[in-house]
Amino acid sequence: MDKNIGEQLNKAYEAFRQACMDRDSAVKELQQKTENYEQRIREQQEQLSLQQTIIDKLKSQLLLVNSSRDNSYDCVPLLEDSEARKNNLTLDQPHDKVKSGIPREKQSKVDISAKSNIQILI
Repeated sequence: MDKNIGEQLNKAYEAFRQACMDRDSAVKELQQKTENYEQRIREQQEQLSLQQTIIDKLKSQLLLVNSSRDNSYDCVPLLEDSEARKNNLTLDQPHDKVKSGIPREKQSKVDISAKSNIQILI
């Protein structure tokens, strides 16, 4: 009888030990995922901040160009791009909406070329 109880206790202890290891593993996995998501959020916030800075610089350049056109050509309005008009896009919309149709792998190439074009303008 004592042997049977001992075996049951050992089985129960082993099941408890396995459950604890599974729990610890799940906690570590969740912590790792949380850290990865937080890092990704920080990177995206930095990218968004950079893009907003670029947008602000481009807006100021556009205002400068428009004001010089207004002075030179007696208020000639800047026509909207037909693609922007077709998609109902404005300068105030987020950069990601403008690039939403670009596949992810091509997007980085576009970002790099856009940054180099911006540097040339600045």
